Amino acid sequence: MKQTTGMVLIMVLIFLLVMSLLLSAMLLVSQLSHKAAYAGQQQLQTEQAALSAHLQAVVPANAEHSLTPLAQCPAQFAAWSASALNCQLWQIDTETYSDNGLFYASYSSFALTASLSTGTPADDQ
Repeated sequence: MKQTTGMVLIMVLIFLLVMSLLLSAMLLVSQLSHKAAYAGQQQLQTEQAALSAHLQAVVPANAEHSLTPLAQCPAQFAAWSASALNCQLWQIDTETYSDNGLFYASYSSFALTASLSTGTPADDQ
């Protein structure tokens, strides 16, 4: 009887060890999945903030700080009287980092501003 009692005690201890290992593995997987879900949510928030900032920069009144002029007039407008048409091609770049600096999002757009000159072609020469 004494030998069977010791064997049962050893089996119960092994069972408790296996169960505690399984429980700790499940907790670790749960914690990792929570971190992965939070990372995805934070990336989406960074993307949304970058898109919002980019759309505000595209508005001509607010766009002066982030515009880079690329060309004075694109080729498709060159045949149309160059003295009567004023156009500029702008590249608008916006980039955003998350609060902790781990996530990054950027947007880039091209904007064409065109206007007709008010003077006659003879006045421009």
